[in-house]
Amino acid sequence: MVLDNMVGRTYPLERISTLIGTIYDCVLDPGLWQSVVDSIRRELDFCYAVLGVYPLPGGNVVLGVSTGIDSVKLGELPYYGNDLVELWGGDARVKQYPLEEPIVQSRVVPNATLLASRYFIEWAGPQGVIDAVAIGLERNTRMVSTLSFGRHSTAGIVGNGEVDSLRLLAPHFRRAIAISQLLELQSIAAANVASVLDGLSVGVVLVDELMALIHTNPVAEAMLARKDPIKVTNGRIAVLDASSAVEDAVAQAAGDEMLLGRRGGTGFPIHGPSGEPYIIHVLPLERRESRPGLFRRATAALFVTPADRPISLPFDAFAALYGLTPAEVRIAEMLVAGRTRREISDELGLGSATVKTHLLRVFEKTGVRRQVDLVRLVASFASPA
Repeated sequence: MVLDNMVGRTYPLERISTLIGTIYDCVLDPGLWQSVVDSIRRELDFCYAVLGVYPLPGGNVVLGVSTGIDSVKLGELPYYGNDLVELWGGDARVKQYPLEEPIVQSRVVPNATLLASRYFIEWAGPQGVIDAVAIGLERNTRMVSTLSFGRHSTAGIVGNGEVDSLRLLAPHFRRAIAISQLLELQSIAAANVASVLDGLSVGVVLVDELMALIHTNPVAEAMLARKDPIKVTNGRIAVLDASSAVEDAVAQAAGDEMLLGRRGGTGFPIHGPSGEPYIIHVLPLERRESRPGLFRRATAALFVTPADRPISLPFDAFAALYGLTPAEVRIAEMLVAGRTRREISDELGLGSATVKTHLLRVFEKTGVRRQVDLVRLVASFASPA
């Protein structure tokens, strides 16, 4: 089974699945990020790749990885920051781009505009870079994380095969980075795995594919003791507000990790009996050959952390229940707000076919057939019966 693009390039899904597994390896060993990003760059025939995690409102870069680009050219790139923002449609439009959705330069920037830009004349053109892809992985009050790729003239412009492949990979990048931040980007060796988990300020629960409890750290133990937001029933972990969704994610972690990306790379927003909002992230462990000894019996690690803001209904709950990706959520939001498909396409910088595909997936996942039915469904979350 392969993914095809408009210029005939193909990417086997089996290989993409393997690459997804290597992304999760980076959670346990952050030293692998460089080689993993480079492997993905080479697999999809890009000339450079840059992964960055930037804390807000400022501070040192939490994670910075670049490959295929020399340090001088990489250092010059920030000087063209304002030019790039304007090139991609301005700050307001850039902020509208859906998270996890690959945005292709050649599809949103007119060629004449690109060729006349200072960025192209001074930086991209001399290196033979003719196209690029930008993916927003996170954008909130605490952090911005992005993943970008450049395309050399010898490889041609970015096609559907690359976009489809990156669309599969992006949610796993987002989930891996979120969990890595909870672990403070430290490597977990077999000798100190228990002490690392026990020292975390978030709850960590290791489970098998049937949600049977294997290990908890002290924070999770306290949560289990007060049964908020998780509890143990007959030796199995139950998540009080989203058990079925988390169980499905663990089952996917035990099987095909690619399926875990279909709902996006966010965690599961939940409320415990106390009403406090939490987020649960699921880290697949089943196929991690390099995982520490304590992890070898586990299918997945659940990271339970208080949300730093109240969970906003209806769309957080709506997305969690139906497994919508960030791009699908953004398009659903705009559709519910009364925007037409053409308006959504123009505002988000996505092709009409891409918008239609996302919308059909929203309808399929939610079981509705018409826009009016989707509006009613979302409204039911805002005003539950």
